[in-house]
Amino acid sequence: MIEDIEAGKINCVVTKDLSRLGRNYIMTGQYTELYFPSHNVRYIAIDDGVDSEKGESEIAPFKNIINEWVARDTSRKVKSAFKTKFAEGAHYGAYAPLGYKKHPDIKGKLLIDDETKWIVEKIFSLAYQGYGSAKITKQLRAEKVPTASWLNFTRYGTFAHIFEGKPESKRYEWTIAHVKAILKSEVYIGNSVHNMQSTVSFKSKKKVRKPESEWFRVENTHEPIIDKEVFYRVQEQIKSRRRQTKEKATPIFAGLVKCADCGWSMRFATNKANKTPYSYYSCSFYGQFGKGYCSMHYIRYDVLYQAVLERLQYWAKAVQQDEEKALN
Repeated sequence: MIEDIEAGKINCVVTKDLSRLGRNYIMTGQYTELYFPSHNVRYIAIDDGVDSEKGESEIAPFKNIINEWVARDTSRKVKSAFKTKFAEGAHYGAYAPLGYKKHPDIKGKLLIDDETKWIVEKIFSLAYQGYGSAKITKQLRAEKVPTASWLNFTRYGTFAHIFEGKPESKRYEWTIAHVKAILKSEVYIGNSVHNMQSTVSFKSKKKVRKPESEWFRVENTHEPIIDKEVFYRVQEQIKSRRRQTKEKATPIFAGLVKCADCGWSMRFATNKANKTPYSYYSCSFYGQFGKGYCSMHYIRYDVLYQAVLERLQYWAKAVQQDEEKALN
């Protein structure tokens, strides 16, 4: 809509009431009092009796504040209700985790799915043998093991946009992220863990991971698929498996380098086939899905290191010469 307003295609915006325009009173006020007038756009809020063509509504700013308060209060109540459900240890996802199915009579109760639990057992078995997530992913693809999304499609018809008209290989398109998520999930030892992440605030949909001390963990809520000894052994292996260069040095840019096109993390790797081995970064999204999704975005580690070093040296020198000017 904003693009159409900027292009002059829209000269009137109508909403049921002010809350439909926005519940952040500062941003709502910015649109109604600054943005719309500056672009010659008429704004009408039907139920609130607001019509910019007939003059400003004196009550509008107060209603915007009330709308934000209502949104904040609703968010608080919803979170409180979910916390109560979390404490019960029930599962409230749209789908049961791979290897499980929902109980037909008891809401939130998980039952082992005998048709798919073998996939979970296979993944943990490989991990227990020392396979890393990348190697497990390759083997699952090679053996044409169906993904959870494909199984949900065959059972419920969901994810049709992903599979209909696509090649058969799409059914077995496991990713490293999928495998890691399964290996780290306590659901497979019979625990229910919730509240692991939350939104920054009721005004933002951005999610952040919470510290483990704030998680809701309820043990033994359903029958486990994986033995606890196996599960915790795999967790130890995951923690101890750190990517290292040939010189055993941890890459200093780990987790910091992102693909400019897709936003995924850049994958660190070492080319050992060359006479002089070297390390590099490439798009992990491209690495998992191929050319149809992103491009490689290859950059050598030493080139990136030198570029960052030179930039740091430039700013360090600038601060030494004139700190106030450099910071401003």
